[in-house]
Amino acid sequence: MVYVYALCDVYYDSFYLKGLKDMFGTYTFNIDKFPKFSQGTFAVLIQKEGLNVKLIIDSKDSNKIDIEKLIWCDVYGKVNFNNSSILEDYRLKVKPIGPSFAIKIWNLPVAIFISFINFIRFKDFISNKREFFANYWRQKNRLPLESYKNSESVDGYVFFISSIWKNERLTNLTRAAFIKGCRNLKIIFEGGFAPRKDGDNMDFDNLVVARRYSLIEYVRKIKLSSIVFSTPAVLSCHGWKLGEFLALGKAIITTNHINILPAELKDNIHVIYVDDVRFIEDKIKMLMEDSNLRRVLEINAKKYFDTYLAPKIVIKNLLYSN
Repeated sequence: MVYVYALCDVYYDSFYLKGLKDMFGTYTFNIDKFPKFSQGTFAVLIQKEGLNVKLIIDSKDSNKIDIEKLIWCDVYGKVNFNNSSILEDYRLKVKPIGPSFAIKIWNLPVAIFISFINFIRFKDFISNKREFFANYWRQKNRLPLESYKNSESVDGYVFFISSIWKNERLTNLTRAAFIKGCRNLKIIFEGGFAPRKDGDNMDFDNLVVARRYSLIEYVRKIKLSSIVFSTPAVLSCHGWKLGEFLALGKAIITTNHINILPAELKDNIHVIYVDDVRFIEDKIKMLMEDSNLRRVLEINAKKYFDTYLAPKIVIKNLLYSN
């Protein structure tokens, strides 16, 4: 059997629930076979196909390791992995798994059914009931993984939309440099910063778009975009955008990654790196003028996702790689 800790975050960790389903065919939500973990913990006990493995997957933005969970598990998969945060005695347990993103794994009727069944079974253990139900609801608003397919982009067109983070000034400035670089060039550029709900756009008002884009519209326009841009986000994490861009097979310009990836993303092969915001516009211009390089990046980005980041691959590598 494959048992999943019943208080897991089915929104943020929907990616890994799909991986378990793809790998084993089924899983069961459970409480009794786990310690009293905090709500939102993604813990799995796998007793199937000759395996007896206790698995933690930590998709939090922070690169800190939860010692309680680390001691309990046999393998600790970490999205935002950094050697500086690992205790030497447990280093071999922790494996970098790279970026993921929330996906739709249940339609609304199924999500409602599963949420109510799990609420009835585990209500005495749920610390935040509103969040528990909200995560099932939010999951159904995402797109299934099958929607993230590479498709032909449009020459001369760039789409970029991003958030303004209250406490991530460097991220904001880096994204602003990309927006300005696109506006300065003779290309068709659509997008900018999404307006903050609290109205405080932190002096980026001239780069803010008039409206928000739906997820369906966002993905459709990203597919059309000749290039995309990525930079570490909250707490220097691998943002969802990086995972989405790789899944979509896009030509990516990116600043350097703070956290470790499961395999190197190579410059001019998988992505185009930019070390200084002053050179972002140059990188945009270079890539927009070189359709052959863009095609190489698109092919290799998708290949990287399929090789290292796809949900089933993540689960498989955690269980079987040394």
